[in-house]
Amino acid sequence: MKSQFILKSLVILIIICSYASLFAQPNKELQQQFRTQLFKIDSLAKSGNLTSAIIEAEDAKDFAFKNFKDSYDNQRMILFKLNFYYRVSRDKENELKTNIELGKLRKNELELESESFKTSLKTLIEFYKATKNPREVVPTFSDVNTRLVNHTNDVLGSRLNDEKESFLNKNIIPYFHLFQSFGFKTKYRYGSFNNLLVDNTLLIKGALLNTSKDILNKLRALEKPEITNLINAYVNEKEFIAQQLSISESQRVPDFGIRYDRLGGLESEILYLYHQNINDNRKRSINWRRTALKEDEISVEFSHFRYFDQTWTDSIIYVAQLFKKEWQHPKILSLFEEKELRAILSKGINTSNEISRGSKAKQVNASSYDKNLYNLIIKPIETELKNNKKVYISADGMLHQVAFAALMDASNKRLIELFDLEQVSSSKVITLRRQQPKKNSVLLIGGINYDFNTEGKNILYNSQVSFLDLVSDESTALNRSWQYLQGTADEIKNIETILASKTTKTTTLNNDEASETQFKSLNGKSPDVIHIATHGFFFKNDKAKDNNDIEFKNADNPLLRSGLLLAHANYAWQNGNNPYERNDGILTALEISNLDLSKTDLVVLSACETGLGDIEGSEGVYGLQRALKMAGVKNIMMSLWEVPDKETAEFMELFYSNWLSGKNIREAFRNTQLEMSDKYKDNPEKWAAFVLVE
Repeated sequence: MKSQFILKSLVILIIICSYASLFAQPNKELQQQFRTQLFKIDSLAKSGNLTSAIIEAEDAKDFAFKNFKDSYDNQRMILFKLNFYYRVSRDKENELKTNIELGKLRKNELELESESFKTSLKTLIEFYKATKNPREVVPTFSDVNTRLVNHTNDVLGSRLNDEKESFLNKNIIPYFHLFQSFGFKTKYRYGSFNNLLVDNTLLIKGALLNTSKDILNKLRALEKPEITNLINAYVNEKEFIAQQLSISESQRVPDFGIRYDRLGGLESEILYLYHQNINDNRKRSINWRRTALKEDEISVEFSHFRYFDQTWTDSIIYVAQLFKKEWQHPKILSLFEEKELRAILSKGINTSNEISRGSKAKQVNASSYDKNLYNLIIKPIETELKNNKKVYISADGMLHQVAFAALMDASNKRLIELFDLEQVSSSKVITLRRQQPKKNSVLLIGGINYDFNTEGKNILYNSQVSFLDLVSDESTALNRSWQYLQGTADEIKNIETILASKTTKTTTLNNDEASETQFKSLNGKSPDVIHIATHGFFFKNDKAKDNNDIEFKNADNPLLRSGLLLAHANYAWQNGNNPYERNDGILTALEISNLDLSKTDLVVLSACETGLGDIEGSEGVYGLQRALKMAGVKNIMMSLWEVPDKETAEFMELFYSNWLSGKNIREAFRNTQLEMSDKYKDNPEKWAAFVLVE
C-alpha cells in the first residue's frame, strides 16, 4: 500500500509538469471571459484597427496576469499577440519589452518544472531507502521510468537545445543515475531492469546531437519570411550572448542584460510557432532489441553514473552494457571508477591544453599504457567479446579520450587485430539503414596563411566582440603566432591528385582563400566531404583562472574553448580582435554549431586533438565533434592527440586511396589503421589517434 501511494504521488508530480502546464487549472468563468477578450482583439486586428487591438490586448494582459497566476498558458498567449502587434506596428521599444516578459515567463515555468522533479526524486529516494526487499523496488522504479521516458520524448521533440540540455541534466539524469546505482548494488540480477537501464542509455546518449537543429530546420522548411527572419535573429543573438559571456562583466556591452532577456523571449516565440505549425509525435526512445546486429556481432555501450548509496557519493562508476541479437536480456558488467581511468590517462597521452598541430608525435609508453587500459576497460568483458567478428563500441565520459583500436591484450594483440572494431556515437545508429557517405564533391582546406597585413586595409569596426578581448599576461598569450604548415599544403596537394584520378569534383582553399568567411559561406550548401588540414586548439575548463591565459580559455561555454585556425587568424590572436575583417579567422566550435552542414556526409579534421573537448555526461565530447554533429554532419574523422605531419599525411592519403578504390568508408578506415599499425608496430602514437565516428 505504501509503495502504491508513493508511486501515485510521483506520477501526479510528473504529469503535472508535463508541457509546463503546472499546478492549477484556470477558473472556467474567468477563462470564458478571457476568450471573449481574445476574440475582440483578433477581430480588431483583422479589421486593420491595430491601435485599438493593442489597447485591448494590454487590458487582457493585465487580466491574465491577475487571474491566471498559476497557469502560464494564458499569459504566454496574450504576450505573443502583443509582441506580434508591436512588431507589425514597428514599436521596437514595446516589442522588446514584451519579448523580455516572454523570456522571464519561460524561465519561471522551467524553474517550477525543475522543482517538481526534485520533489519527486526526493520522495522516490525516501521510498528506496525505506524498502528492504530490492525486488519490491523494481516495479516502482520501472513505472516511474516509463513516465520519465515519455516526458523526455515530449521534451526532445518540442524544445530548443539549451532547454533540452537543462531538462536532461537537472530533471532526468539524477533519476537515471539512481536507477543505475540500484542495478549496480544488486549486481544486475534483474534481467527486465537491465533492459530498462540499457534503453535509458540509448535514449539520452547523444540525444541533443540528434535533435538540436530539428525545430529550426522544420520551421525554416515552411519558407515563411517572418519565421525565417525570427530564426536568423535568434541564431545571431545566441552567438552574440555566448561571446559576451566569455568575457568579464566590465567588458560587456551596456545593454547585455536586456539582450540576454530578449534571447529568452526569442526562444519562447520560436517554440510557440513550432507548436502552432508543426505536428511532431515521433518516438525518440528505442528498445535495444531493435538494433540491427547480426549473429556474429556484439554492441558494447559504455555508461557512467554517479553512485547513490543511501546518499550521493563522489564515486563515478563505469560499466559496460553488452547485447547481442539472440540475447533475451543485455549483460551489464562493472568496470572501474573514473579516478582509475584518469590516473592511467594522465600518465599516457598528454591531453593538456594544446595549441599546435605540431611536427612531432606525443610520447606514448605504448606497452604499459595500452595494456593497462586494456586490463581496465576490456579484460572484464573479454569473455563476452570472444567468438564475435564485429564489435561496436560507444564511448562515454572519459572513455572518449581512449584510442580503442590500439589497446593491447596479454598476447600483444591490439584490439583492431582481434575484431572488426567500429566506434559509434550510440548503438542506436545500428538500427538505421546506414547509407555510405557520398564523395561526388570534396572541399580541401590547407596550406593556410595565418598572417595578416593591415597595409591598405580599412577599419570595418570601431570595436569588435572577440573571445580574446581580455588578456592578463600579454607576454605569454599574445606573442604566440600560428606558423605556416608546409605539411598541410603537401597533404592537400597529394589528396587532390588522388581525387583527380577518380574524377571527383574537388575545390581547394589555401593561403589567403582559406578564410573563416569562406567556410561560413558553406552554410546550407556544403559539399559531400570537407577535409581541413590546419592548426586546432582545445582548452580545458580550468575553474581556477590562470593569469597567463587568454580569456576564452576559461569561458563557460565549452564550444568557445575549441576550434580551428583559418586565414589571417594571427592578428586577432595577438591583438584581441581584427577590426579590418568581418571574421577574425578563429573558427570556434560554437560558430560551427550554428551552421547548416547537413549536406556533408564526412568531415576530416587533420589537426591536432580535434577529438578533444569537455566531457559532459552522456552527450560526450563538447568540442569540434559535438559542433559538427550539431551542424548536421554525418561522419567525422578526427584525432585524439597530436600526430606528426609526415604520418598524418600518410594516414590521410592511405585512407582516400582505400576509400576511392571502392571500399565502404568503414573498410577503408580499418584497412588504413591496419596498414599503419603494421608499419609502426611499436608506435601507436603515429596512427591510433585517428577515430571515425558517426
